[in-house]
Amino acid sequence: ALASAALLTASLLTAPAAHAVPAGPSTRTHQIGTHQAGTAHRAPRPVVLATIPVGLNPRVVTFAPGHRTAYVANAGSNTVSVIDVASRTVVATIPVGAFPYGVAFDRRGAFAFIANRDSDEVSVIDTAARKVVKTVPVGDAPRWVAMAPNGRYAYVSSTGSGAVTVIDTATQAVTDTIPVGKAPRGIAFTPNGRRAYVANSDSDTVSVIDTRTKTVTDTIPVGDEPRGVLVTPDAETVYISNTIGGTVSVIDADTNKVTDTITVGANPRGLNLYSGDRIAYVANSGSDTVSIFDTRTHKVLGDVAVGDDPRWTASGPDDEYLYVTNTGSHSVSVITIEC
Repeated sequence: ALASAALLTASLLTAPAAHAVPAGPSTRTHQIGTHQAGTAHRAPRPVVLATIPVGLNPRVVTFAPGHRTAYVANAGSNTVSVIDVASRTVVATIPVGAFPYGVAFDRRGAFAFIANRDSDEVSVIDTAARKVVKTVPVGDAPRWVAMAPNGRYAYVSSTGSGAVTVIDTATQAVTDTIPVGKAPRGIAFTPNGRRAYVANSDSDTVSVIDTRTKTVTDTIPVGDEPRGVLVTPDAETVYISNTIGGTVSVIDADTNKVTDTITVGANPRGLNLYSGDRIAYVANSGSDTVSIFDTRTHKVLGDVAVGDDPRWTASGPDDEYLYVTNTGSHSVSVITIEC
């Protein structure tokens, strides 16, 4: 089922040895850069492989561990669509709370945690039974759910409360509430799980949380209305999409300082990496595109038209393709990089 992506990614050309690219989640490093001798150079570009219809106004999409299924929160229909990754079709629809937004899985993939913005709760789905088995009250207007790398805690951004609610995944109960900036949205952890970065959309800042003490240790000014957060696998760089600003802030994770700003499409939101970590995607909800940029030079390399109002993204197996939710066209686009 992934043959199309494999054929496209097999054509990627290698980067110069002087610019080694750190390995991504897989052991392979699909490096993108110069052309082979005797062949014409072509810049990498994103291409759409497929479009999958889902529920109304989808927000976040997340792959389950093992990448056999993906869950999509459909805010307009108060449901979660379950996509079979092999066939690229919806195989189940699960009723949840009001205006579902964020999606995260525990480490084994036995349970999915769904943040319901308008009912101020998290629905816990038993993924084997494909039904809600518990409802956890959280803060006001929960949006994002991020799972700690060890799978022990789910962090939920409660936008109306200006806080992050922490849920113990074993007990499925709230253990902590961490005050952050105004209207927190996206959350991402460092690979070792010791820090979490939270985008505060109404403060134009990013809060850095020490996950051992459950306290904010730093606050980083970024662009206008930050929403998406991406931490690189080497934990050296954090990318923040600034939705009103139309930019991506580049943060040095050692100093917690912004070192660069990348101008992308209109109203950027979801961020993710391509295989090998040399290329990053960003979904631009205001221009109905996905842009790609070089993570070394921070130059935008190209973009591709997707559905109406693309919002959030999730990387597939080995980061070789991307799922993008199109809120206005009630679909998910499947994208990869072609050279």
